[in-house]
Amino acid sequence: MEAVEWARTHGADGEVEPISDLPWARVTRIGDLWLKECRPVQAYEVLLTVALAWRWQDRVPPVRAADPLRGWLLLADAGSPIASFGDALDAWLSALPLYAELQQGETAHVSVHLASGVPDLRSETLPARYAVWAEREPRLAPFAPRFAELCASLTRPPTVQHDDLHESNVYARDGRLLFLDWGDSCIAHPFATMLITFRYVAHFHDASWLPLLRAAYLEPWGKGLDEELDAALQVAALARLLQWERIGDTEPLERNLRTFLETVVAA
Repeated sequence: MEAVEWARTHGADGEVEPISDLPWARVTRIGDLWLKECRPVQAYEVLLTVALAWRWQDRVPPVRAADPLRGWLLLADAGSPIASFGDALDAWLSALPLYAELQQGETAHVSVHLASGVPDLRSETLPARYAVWAEREPRLAPFAPRFAELCASLTRPPTVQHDDLHESNVYARDGRLLFLDWGDSCIAHPFATMLITFRYVAHFHDASWLPLLRAAYLEPWGKGLDEELDAALQVAALARLLQWERIGDTEPLERNLRTFLETVVAA
């Protein structure tokens, strides 16, 4: 494989172990390094990861090499996912404020991220895109005015939104918590991140954790933001449709449409 040979020229040494091969990326482990081949639909991940790793060396794994034109990333090993911990709650409570601080810092770089191809899901762009979806799916139409109100209520500035922040994408190594796999990222309201985090925690652990996680995440942002978080979660449920539409994977697209109709529109 050409990408493997490229990785070896940049220090990868050891057994080649295929990890995953999906429509948006292929991941291979080579010794203690990780090779990610981002396909065109997610090629922006390369420049985004390079930028984050440079600015946030204490919470994003080091990039050993990058080829933005070919969509290749060679990453240092990040340790172990917090999913492998016996009790991930403490790890989450430590990780979420760190992640929120990263988001706050990245607000200054939004224009650069957009220019490098990171998908634009800023709240002011979403009502028009909702209207397009409502033409295709009439059950969405009655909720359109409320959706526009929710978008207008979101006051935090847009920033990097990981959009797949579950416990297999948060790792621990040498006492540090590291965030990786930025391929689903977009520029959006920061709180939208918590949609996926809360879904995973409620499904794989215990919904009783959610108030603690909400508090840990919101603490760096300030007080009185619970209503904005709730609004962002509803808006994020529609944004997930747009993400899967971009990727072109119909099964998750239909599943997220059903979830949006059942949990947001019907509420």
